[in-house]
Amino acid sequence: MKPILRKILMFSGLALFLTSCATTSLVDTWRNPVVPGFRLHKIMVVNITRIGEMRRLYEDVLASAFRAHGVEAVPSYTLIPADGQADLETLEKAVQKSGVEAVLTLQTVRIEGHIAIQPDIVYPDYWYPWATAPYPPCSPYGFYDAMAFCDPSDISTGIVVSIQVNLLSAQTDKLVWAANFRTSEPGKVVTISKDLARLIIQSLVKVGLI
Repeated sequence: MKPILRKILMFSGLALFLTSCATTSLVDTWRNPVVPGFRLHKIMVVNITRIGEMRRLYEDVLASAFRAHGVEAVPSYTLIPADGQADLETLEKAVQKSGVEAVLTLQTVRIEGHIAIQPDIVYPDYWYPWATAPYPPCSPYGFYDAMAFCDPSDISTGIVVSIQVNLLSAQTDKLVWAANFRTSEPGKVVTISKDLARLIIQSLVKVGLI
């Protein structure tokens, strides 16, 4: 394969990888060491939010992910129609009626802005396929002494949302597992809900709860 074609394919693959990376990530997680031998068989999923459509979407996506891993899951909206944080008595009645052994809650706990700065990049006037890189590092002497210019840094702003997820035992009310997640594209609720479900399941499998 010619060097120029190899480089084009290489950087096309890299671009595809970067654009496919998830924007939701697991920050940290905790497993209660005093609740050994606990495994999930039937749970209730509760998304604490006043936005009804978002609540139902997240609960349905997470419930579906749990069912795919052999855990029976009940979306809370099927038993608690009202949106927002339900009072303790209402939640206890729903738990008793559903017969679940655990309750998984998720809630947005922080929304903050962030600034991302893209470093300077050199764009040469001429590009040689045999060069070590298509865009060599910025140099005061330029590319091949006089054939380059530097673009200024690119500054972008955005929003980062922190999501807290808790798993509580319905029998003892003890916190069994907890995790914090962050996402940088809060508007993509379908993508985030799927990424969040995947990360939650992976973490629960890792600690032996599923």
